[in-house]
Amino acid sequence: MSKVQLNNFNDRTIKMIKIGQMNELMVSDILPFGYELVSIFENEDDVDEIVLLKESDQTLEVNQEIEAFVYTGAKGELLATFAEAKLKLDEFASLTVVGASEHGYFLDWGIKPDLYMPDSQSHGSLDIGSRYVTRLMIDRHNKLIGTTKIERFLSESSNRLVPSTEVSLRIYAETPLGFKAVVNDLYSGLLYKSDLIQKLTVGDTTQGFIKHIRDDGKIDLSLQKQGQQARKQLSEQIIDDLVAHDGLSSLTDKSSPEEIFARFKVSKGAYKKAVGTLYKTKRIKIKDNCIVLIEE
Repeated sequence: MSKVQLNNFNDRTIKMIKIGQMNELMVSDILPFGYELVSIFENEDDVDEIVLLKESDQTLEVNQEIEAFVYTGAKGELLATFAEAKLKLDEFASLTVVGASEHGYFLDWGIKPDLYMPDSQSHGSLDIGSRYVTRLMIDRHNKLIGTTKIERFLSESSNRLVPSTEVSLRIYAETPLGFKAVVNDLYSGLLYKSDLIQKLTVGDTTQGFIKHIRDDGKIDLSLQKQGQQARKQLSEQIIDDLVAHDGLSSLTDKSSPEEIFARFKVSKGAYKKAVGTLYKTKRIKIKDNCIVLIEE
């Protein structure tokens, strides 16, 4: 791009190109196979980052500003796309393995070419068609790659989280004790199998709660809120459900865990405790095949 073209924009400031992220770019040239793009920055003495946009569903003009995702090609060249990437630099996402080579794997990340993951960045062999929690990173050759060795980017302890806090979970490994999960994209926590109230597989995302912070700071997780306040909230939900159904519910303490979870998103054990509390406080009657609300 010539200095004359840059001078047309000497009153504008656009960030330097950031690989693996969305960028504000400008069309500098129209090519037979696409467009040449550049970024504009305050120091205009040198312009050495050229980005190629090979496919576009819209016609662009020289000097037109666009926003696009910038990534690296097979030879390390900078490419741009309007397609939405499933993850950006230093983010986590559950990606499906779609191919393998002698030295690594290829994952579907929403754009082409598929994201490459060297063998050195995976824990053992990966299965084509399976999902794995992946982090996008830049290797020593300044190319974007994926890695499933994500625990090095996560903290195993936290002083900022407290029990009953709602958190986002991304299941990334199964162990004899349960499932390891990425917590709020910052920490690593454990869901014990004994606390599960729904089927989980690696790659799933769900909401959960902090169950307990151990003395060493490690995080125990739960899929349902814990404590007296949680039991009180569940009791009120059961009452509201009875009111909405004319004071009658076929969901009893003998109902299946699946039926209970479908209605209240809690375990059968938590539901039975709440029903027991309502019975003891004389707010409901428990019959063989139903629960009846006691009118005040």
